[in-house]
Formats: sequence, C-alpha cells, structure tokens
Amino acid sequence: MIEEEHLRSFALAEFQSQEAEFTAYGLLVSRFPHEVPGGFFSFVTGELMKARQRMVTGLAPALGMSVDRMRSEPRLEAVRRFTEFISWVALHAGAGEAALLARTDFTLWCNSCAVLADVLAETEEMPQAVVAYVDAYRDNPPEVADGVLEVIEYGRKHHEPDDWVTRSAVRMEPALRDWWRAVAVLD
Repeated sequence: MIEEEHLRSFALAEFQSQEAEFTAYGLLVSRFPHEVPGGFFSFVTGELMKARQRMVTGLAPALGMSVDRMRSEPRLEAVRRFTEFISWVALHAGAGEAALLARTDFTLWCNSCAVLADVLAETEEMPQAVVAYVDAYRDNPPEVADGVLEVIEYGRKHHEPDDWVTRSAVRMEPALRDWWRAVAVLD
C-alpha cells in the first residue's frame, strides 16, 4: 500500500535529483554547444524545468510540503549517489554517452511512472495533483527517444570513443533501482 509518507519521500527525492539534473544538462549544453547535442541537452533541460514547475505548483502543495524546506532537507544516500553520478557524467562524458544516459534515464523513469500513475489513479483519496504529476511522465518524449541517435553520431564524428557511448547508460538502471528502493523504504 502506498502511504502519504512514500509520496513525500518520492517528492523530496525527485526535487533533490532535479537540482543536480538541471546543473548537469546545463553544463552539457555549454560543453557541447553544437546544435545537435546542444539542442538535445537543451530539450532535456526544458523537460526537467517543466517537471519542476509541476512539482512546486502541484505535487508539493498537494502533499503539504514546503518547497523552501525541501531545498534544505538532507538527501537519502541513494539520492546522493544518483546526483553524484549525474554530475560526473556532466563533467566527463562525451556527447553520445550523455545522450544515451539521458535516453536510458527517461525510458526507465517513464516506464516506472506509467505503472505508478495507474496504481495511484486507482488509490482512494489520492490527490489529483499527485496522480497528474506522476502521469505527466507516462511517455518518453520522441525528441529524447529518437534524438539520441543524432547525438551519438555527432559524438562518433568528433572522435568520442565507441566504448564511452554505453559506459554510463549501463549504470543508470542500478542507480534508479537504488533510488526507488530508498524512496519506498520508510525509516
């Protein structure tokens, strides 16, 4: 059964993760200003900012959470590891590597949120803002799902080593699994 504390844990972890992701994808835009990778990373940043707006205007208030307080809350260990991982990618990954990581993240995240949204929609007395926030992640944007190929091609043309392209993406599933587990386990 999903308790309100689970939802608060989810909201806080998501809020804290978004902060690292904004910075990471903004840095990737500046590292790769060419229109192909820069456009891709700009789109990802824009999607994250839309989610942040939904967070501060919908999800957090529906759960009785103060956004200002969320900014100063301690991070769960799995959230800290996730944010450090995303930050490392922003600093060290090639364009193709970072794009494939973003696509993998979106794919796994959207699939998880689609299932969660269905469960939340069937839960009695669930605030509509909670369902709407999670349901907004239902579909992986085609700009991410399909745009990744152009960025990988760009990276390869600019001498990004082939083995770099997948090195971070394979770490996303374990990172998200740990993230979800930490959110689900209440101390």
